[in-house]
Amino acid sequence: MELRHLHYFVAVAEELHFGRAAHRLHIAQPPLSQQIRQLEEELGVQLFLRTKRSVSLTEAGAAFLEEAQRVLEQTKRAVEVAQRTGHGEQGKLIIGFVGSATYGLLPRLLRRFRERFPEVTLVLRELTTSQQVHALHEQRIHLGVLRLLSRRNFW
Repeated sequence: MELRHLHYFVAVAEELHFGRAAHRLHIAQPPLSQQIRQLEEELGVQLFLRTKRSVSLTEAGAAFLEEAQRVLEQTKRAVEVAQRTGHGEQGKLIIGFVGSATYGLLPRLLRRFRERFPEVTLVLRELTTSQQVHALHEQRIHLGVLRLLSRRNFW
């Protein structure tokens, strides 16, 4: 079963008319009817009662509609979460910082960041500059707030 089958089923179930559902989905009616028949075959139950004049849901169809709508809504949320996380608007950001950054710079940065990205969880780790450099290389932190040292002190 594919998500499109659920979209097709929900459209027909909400419209209770194959022609209107096909129009809504921007597809022709015969392929829509065929997809619904295939879905019913795959499930092993009849989802719709069809006559020449009407379409109605069976009991199994009504139960399936509730669950199909939940799946489609959850899928929509999953896409939104992935997009928001991919754009850095949600998720987790691990920040290493030197202790001296807590006296001015870090609180201001964190306040502005939280205002702009309230759905990002911030994890703060106090580390020396050298520890931050290693943590960045090992991808244990995403960002470091550090003091510059001479190159020989990094390694």
